[in-house]
Amino acid sequence: MDLLFIFLILENIFERFLPILSYADEIITLICLVLLVIKLPQARIHKNYFKILIWFFGVLLIGLFSTLTYLVQPNSVAILKDILAISKFFIVYIYSAAFISERSSFKIVKHINMFSKLYIPILLVFGILNQFMNIGMDSGYRGPIKTFTFLYSHSTFMVASVVILCSFLIAQGFKKNIYIIMCAFIVLMLSMRSKAFIYMAAVLVLLFLIRKQDESNSLTIFTPKIRRRIYFSIIVITLSAYFIAKTKIDSYLVWGLTAARPALYIVGFLILKDFFPLGSGFATFASSISGDYYSPLYFKYGINNVSGLQQSQGYDYMSDTYWPYIIAQFGVFGTIMYVIALMYVFKDILRVYKEHSGPLVAAISLFIYVIAGCFVESMLTNATIILVALTLGYYLRIVRGSLTDIENI
Repeated sequence: MDLLFIFLILENIFERFLPILSYADEIITLICLVLLVIKLPQARIHKNYFKILIWFFGVLLIGLFSTLTYLVQPNSVAILKDILAISKFFIVYIYSAAFISERSSFKIVKHINMFSKLYIPILLVFGILNQFMNIGMDSGYRGPIKTFTFLYSHSTFMVASVVILCSFLIAQGFKKNIYIIMCAFIVLMLSMRSKAFIYMAAVLVLLFLIRKQDESNSLTIFTPKIRRRIYFSIIVITLSAYFIAKTKIDSYLVWGLTAARPALYIVGFLILKDFFPLGSGFATFASSISGDYYSPLYFKYGINNVSGLQQSQGYDYMSDTYWPYIIAQFGVFGTIMYVIALMYVFKDILRVYKEHSGPLVAAISLFIYVIAGCFVESMLTNATIILVALTLGYYLRIVRGSLTDIENI
């Protein structure tokens, strides 16, 4: 599992040389699905996992019903691909959280720790060099800063990798790994991505409000006071996120239907209204699959000529957001069910990590990063979500287990 973690951190880089690796996330999802189908009928697992499955299965049923009712997307391959894409996070999270054994966890934690403490300084060195030299590791300027990408195809993939590494280190103890975490924060700053700043704000707010200042890194009792602090932290982080992204939000309001991302939001709500209450169905809007099998909705709502959404120019920004994909394709009912499924994932995170402040802060911060990322990219369907799901369901769990074992020695 340590080699899988490292591979998924570097997969986007390897993909440049071996394009076939772009299917790694789908293959991992299918393997987890098969194993889940085999093990689930005889398993005794926590009720949260069943609730996640039930609510998410409701989303799939609504998607299938609306797909068959409106027939917007006639291509069955596109529909199957979209079903797999939206299922990635929930399938991998449930399987990794409920079924992957913690066997050999000390060795796995040790190896990932060694990799993190080697890889992050390498990123930092190249990130600083890139600011002063033309070494081809950026995608242009944002203000006076070059947006650092390292060897990744886009800065968003580098940010996701660093966020996951940072979460792993925070889970072991912020004080213990403070210097390497600060290095990771500098790398995230050099990316100039709003979601990176939101993640850092989430970590700092949560550390300030809920972390016990002791050597054991543990929360003796997950009290109502601690729970209230977590919810208050989320409110503070939400307000912080708004101010971090305010300039970008204001620009979207000005651009309207002339730019891809705001156009997807505006038309997403129009589809929500026109296809009330079930949505337009699978592979019809705001996803790369709806671009590959070009959906007629882009013509119907007049955004087929918007830069980044044009079929002839590669529709590069078709998946430049996520929530329009949900609200348009699954309507009011499907969106509500999807949000409830995510809420049960969050509830499960609180349940699993409540005894240790490090893993709890790491898991909540990572979850907030995912939700924030969904406003600016297809976070819950792209390739990086596999490692996010594995980290929330398994890798942070084995860190928690190692902390418990140390306390019991």
